[in-house]
Amino acid sequence: MSTDIRESVLKAPVNRTLSEHIAERLREAILNKQLKPGERVVERDLAETMQTSRGPVRDALKMLENEGLVVRSAHRGTVVAQINNIADIEEIYSVREALELLGLKYALKNASDEQINELEDIVNRMADVAKRNYLQDEATDIDLSFHRALMRISGHKRVFALWEELSSQIRLLLLTHRIKHPMDLRDVGVLAHRRVVDALRVRDRNRALDELHVHLRASYEGIVGILQNGDIPA
Repeated sequence: MSTDIRESVLKAPVNRTLSEHIAERLREAILNKQLKPGERVVERDLAETMQTSRGPVRDALKMLENEGLVVRSAHRGTVVAQINNIADIEEIYSVREALELLGLKYALKNASDEQINELEDIVNRMADVAKRNYLQDEATDIDLSFHRALMRISGHKRVFALWEELSSQIRLLLLTHRIKHPMDLRDVGVLAHRRVVDALRVRDRNRALDELHVHLRASYEGIVGILQNGDIPA
């Protein structure tokens, strides 16, 4: 990892443990492609840059390993994960769909009208973003915020926790899709999310689940199409 990247992503921590700070800065570098898939992340170098012991760095890398953003191997050490084959994408999306459909089932039972209004507010902000020349990071983050809110209002704490653990990988794939299809939010994203909210508001279980399934399936197929076209680097 180059010196300039280490210095740009590792700043003094504020109101958090050193391990959490290191994990957050590295997470941002991976999601923003400052750290490339397959690039080595050397524990010793990070510790020297932070002027700290290797313990907090090791803990931070373990957090990222649990999120699927880095992998460890005996011969290469820790490297940035490469989500670059259909099996990886299938695993991420199959787990994502299972969690989100389960979360939606609980939201249909548990979510208050005020919480559903919160989802609608996100969709309205999404629509405002779509009217202007938005950045793909911005579009990705507001998309993810909708799904995070949906999982939270489900009231199912374990589903929400598991979804959060997967969310960094979801964001990485969403951003990859949006970079290749920059009009996706404007063309289909706003309407797809609004349909889920509309069905949830009237507690139409079958329609809500169907709308979310169709939305997630389209997202999965879009990512697979990018991979099949050779647009995700190996």
